[in-house]
Amino acid sequence: MAKIDYLSTIEVMAIHAIMIKKYGGASGIRDLGALESALFRPQTGYYPDIIAQAAALMESLAINHPFLDGNKRVAFAVVDVFLRINNCQLVAENNKIYKEMMKMFDHQMFDYDHIEPWLRKHVGTKH
Repeated sequence: MAKIDYLSTIEVMAIHAIMIKKYGGASGIRDLGALESALFRPQTGYYPDIIAQAAALMESLAINHPFLDGNKRVAFAVVDVFLRINNCQLVAENNKIYKEMMKMFDHQMFDYDHIEPWLRKHVGTKH
């Protein structure tokens, strides 16, 4: 497997600040340990490739609620950046992505077992 680059806690906090400034909500960390845990999860060696790691990261950031607000938005944005810095990208239209992500949340299906196959269908390599 090629070397994978990971985002730091500070980088993710900066993404959160940008998202809150742009879309609104309460800024700040609710639980730094939950954030660090979410960011470390993909690095454990358990997840065999970038897609599996992205799914683990997305689930953990959204479910752990490390921030006061915007956890789902940040989970998506962080995974998007994580994929891009590793030569991958989402290949679906933004509106479709939003609808499908919200459907998973609304039906209590926003977990690794549903996110991982969804990402497999919607992530490609950057050209």
